[in-house]
Amino acid sequence: LTFPDLPEAFDGYTILFMSDLHLDGLDGLTERLQEMLPDLPADLCLFGGDLRMETHGPHDEALARFMRLLPKLQTRDGAYAVLGNHDCLEMAPSLIEAGVPVLLNDAVSVERQDQRIWIVGIDDPHHFQCHDLGKAFEDIPHGEVVIFLSHSPEVYREARQHGAQFYLCGHTHAGQIQIIPIGPVFTHSRTGRRYVQGIWEYQGMQGYTSAGVGTSGIPVRYFSEGEVVRITLRKGSKAS
Repeated sequence: LTFPDLPEAFDGYTILFMSDLHLDGLDGLTERLQEMLPDLPADLCLFGGDLRMETHGPHDEALARFMRLLPKLQTRDGAYAVLGNHDCLEMAPSLIEAGVPVLLNDAVSVERQDQRIWIVGIDDPHHFQCHDLGKAFEDIPHGEVVIFLSHSPEVYREARQHGAQFYLCGHTHAGQIQIIPIGPVFTHSRTGRRYVQGIWEYQGMQGYTSAGVGTSGIPVRYFSEGEVVRITLRKGSKAS
């Protein structure tokens, strides 16, 4: 993905993005990811929320499986996460202790050769609706490059208004079940089909909605494969 204002030092910067792992809902998924991740080196890893299968109840198993993935990550600048509608605030301390800061309406800068970009992460805007973009963006100087991390695509308008250049999200599972040529049977989002999967654009802001890694509800995908996404940022005069 190409960004006109990307600092030169970040030309070629790579981001590994995983969302909707639902690790305790599908036996064998953790082991498959453990095999894959060493072959997917990146500068930074971002997690888009929904580590566990259920929306309530115990989360110990999901966290235990997640912790087994972390030693397999090959990143220079570590990892950050946001929470999804299947997660709970009580999961955050364990993630932070494991070296994965949880961005709850917060921002961090990533620096390279005296240049920087920002990662903004918000609390789940879909179900809990605890997001606060004003707070998340309050310390970011105007005009700097912002990668916006949200569990779902539903606040794309607000993100653009606050100056985000790139919006990363998941939640939709790309419908999880699709019918060709109609597409997703369900979008699981108030934004409709345009933002349900893959690359999209809104008023100059680029976005990517991941199909997710795991499954929710039933352990089935139909014409909607799970994915681990590696994104390369490029500096250019025109977004593409």
